[in-house]
Amino acid sequence: MAKFDVIITDHISEEGVKILKDAGDINVDIRAGIKNDDLKQIIGNYDAAITRSGTTVTAELIENPGKLKILGRAGVGLDNVDIEAASKKGIIVMNAPTGNTLAATELTMGMMLAAVRKIPAANDSVKSVKWDRKKFMGIQLHGKTLGIVGLGRIGGNVAIRAKSFGMKIVSFDPYIKQAKADALGVTLCDSLEEVLRQADVITFHTPLTDETKNLITKKEIDMMKDHVVIVNCARGGIVNEDDLYDALVSGKVFSAAVDVFTKEPLGENRLLTLDNLFVTPHIGANTEEGQRDVALLICQQVVNALHGKSYENAVNIPFMKSQLSIEMQKYFELIERMGHLLAQLTKGRPERVEVTMVGHKFDEDFFERTFDTPFNFQAFTIAGLRGLLEFNVKETVSYINAPYIAKDRGIDIQESKTLSYGKFNDLLVMKVTTDKEEKVIGGTVFPDGYGRITIFDQFFLDMICQGTYIYIRNTDTPGVVGKIGTLLGNNNINIAGFELSRLKGGDAISFISVDSEVPKTVLDQIQAIPGIIEAKVVTL
Repeated sequence: MAKFDVIITDHISEEGVKILKDAGDINVDIRAGIKNDDLKQIIGNYDAAITRSGTTVTAELIENPGKLKILGRAGVGLDNVDIEAASKKGIIVMNAPTGNTLAATELTMGMMLAAVRKIPAANDSVKSVKWDRKKFMGIQLHGKTLGIVGLGRIGGNVAIRAKSFGMKIVSFDPYIKQAKADALGVTLCDSLEEVLRQADVITFHTPLTDETKNLITKKEIDMMKDHVVIVNCARGGIVNEDDLYDALVSGKVFSAAVDVFTKEPLGENRLLTLDNLFVTPHIGANTEEGQRDVALLICQQVVNALHGKSYENAVNIPFMKSQLSIEMQKYFELIERMGHLLAQLTKGRPERVEVTMVGHKFDEDFFERTFDTPFNFQAFTIAGLRGLLEFNVKETVSYINAPYIAKDRGIDIQESKTLSYGKFNDLLVMKVTTDKEEKVIGGTVFPDGYGRITIFDQFFLDMICQGTYIYIRNTDTPGVVGKIGTLLGNNNINIAGFELSRLKGGDAISFISVDSEVPKTVLDQIQAIPGIIEAKVVTL
């Protein structure tokens, strides 16, 4: 029987190693702490490599991958892995996103209690042979409102535990359906602002994306109740550290508990001078059980992948695009960007996603069965779904796990083929139905190789699907476009392109391509122009 070779480059739980050894056809080589220079010389001798945070997988390390085809990260974060380089070499990268869910949940509850009862400061005081009880007057969680931003696996588990403290729970998560919130006993809000205005304690469980970076600044803090408590065990950068400092000093924020920072290791930071800030060094996953569970999960996935069985948590699928023709790869990239655009412009929580492949180009089953899972979607459906989900979902969304994430959120996925769609013959159409609206987008690849958006709801366009745009919807009245152009010019924002479509006497939409960042103040000025219904910056 053929043997597989697996190298482990960092310390992982023995229980995970046992899964590999018990497979019967896997040789396990444990080289915890091996340096990259040495690892580079031998990595091509292994079918799979398992790492943690101690190994940085660079393009140089896997320049000559040999027979290496699987790279497993025993944990959630993949900041130390060059996923693009691995994909180009045909290496499947997988992680273990669910293994430390409870560890992160319990840390959040511990940090919440530390913040409201000042437990770490009281501990330090007593150990300094002081007995200053009045200094450590706290507040109770019972009867308070907890705001959870992001109601995924960790946020949902926090809700369950907070309910046992007698807390009322409100949450904002644009990808969680009402049914899940009802099952958790959580009031689902339609906006972040609604949560911020109600909550006595606010905790964050979202990814760090362009949308969530500096999600909480002075403006958002001003919306909060006086003496609010803030907990962030998700990602550094979600809460602006300078604005948090000012709010803690002024007393607007009663206390804060933070496990993650914009720059890590932390080093010098004026936040550390504050008595009402309680910190830990990014230890959300640091429990014996959590480390065991991520090892069990990643080792079982590696075994499954080596044996040709299904595996869920790969973050890339390097062979998907490569099996398509060059032209079809362009369509693949196009629909992923279409999904990304829909994520930014569709209101409400997705309930159904429909992908329609139009024309003879899609007659052939290019990828009839994308991978060995219960899902049988074609590559284009997977790409569109990933583009839609990755914008707001906390966990890493890949071409492999996108259908699972959609299923977990109760999103119905449908795909179909047809020979024509209105006046179009070769087209990809993606329709998203939410609890608030339905939005349709269609695109095609022109002979110049550029993917273009040609349909947006009932409007027709010719818009290259890349770059930064200001999206505007307005009433079709004279003078609106001129005012927008003047305003942008006055703010030194160059217009690189202007796609306009209108329904005469009804509404009009514009996608204005710009070369520079659009400040929120400028967007607010655009929104104030008479006739403007909606204005938003979108990136593709």
